[in-house]
Amino acid sequence: MKISKDDFSSVFAQVITSKRPLILSPRGKSVSFLCTPVAMTDEAIIFRNSIPVDILPEIVNSTEFSLVCENYQLVSAALFAHGTDIRFPTHHISVLPQSRSDERHVFSTEEHAEIVIHHPFDAGTQLRRRLYDLSKGGLSFRARGQTRLMQPGRILSQMQLIQAGRESELKSGRVIYIKQIFEESGRHFHQVGVQFISTP
Repeated sequence: MKISKDDFSSVFAQVITSKRPLILSPRGKSVSFLCTPVAMTDEAIIFRNSIPVDILPEIVNSTEFSLVCENYQLVSAALFAHGTDIRFPTHHISVLPQSRSDERHVFSTEEHAEIVIHHPFDAGTQLRRRLYDLSKGGLSFRARGQTRLMQPGRILSQMQLIQAGRESELKSGRVIYIKQIFEESGRHFHQVGVQFISTP
């Protein structure tokens, strides 16, 4: 459902005040960017440019870009780089479908949330990774890089969530994507997306 910019502006104002970075994703690329919005005009959202110079031409030449802000999704056929700024046109803003599986919580660094994964091939080996977000339908976590273990289609049958010293069992899941995310500092990490496939 498409909505007006006025409806979106009130939500976006809170994002600017909190200086919370949003994920900008070019279509067809296995890479995304954490960008902090600094302003919104009648025509575009303005971000600090966190896209590395060496891949900037390839990224801006993509055919479609998406940006998720709270419960809203913005889609654009163009992205404009102006020196230290990126401009994302606001011609099309839509409301994301709302269901229990879509309601996700993004963990801040202060929340110290981790996921423990039992290695599917090496009994007794556990992998601890920082949890990025969690919903009824799945989760994503940070990885140091691409490995044979974390490939799309891989089944993770045993996982636990650890937060504030408490541990809870999670559903089994299937890896559905892995992508590289660049931070504004220039550092990057890999985000692994997992879709739940069974109940505990």
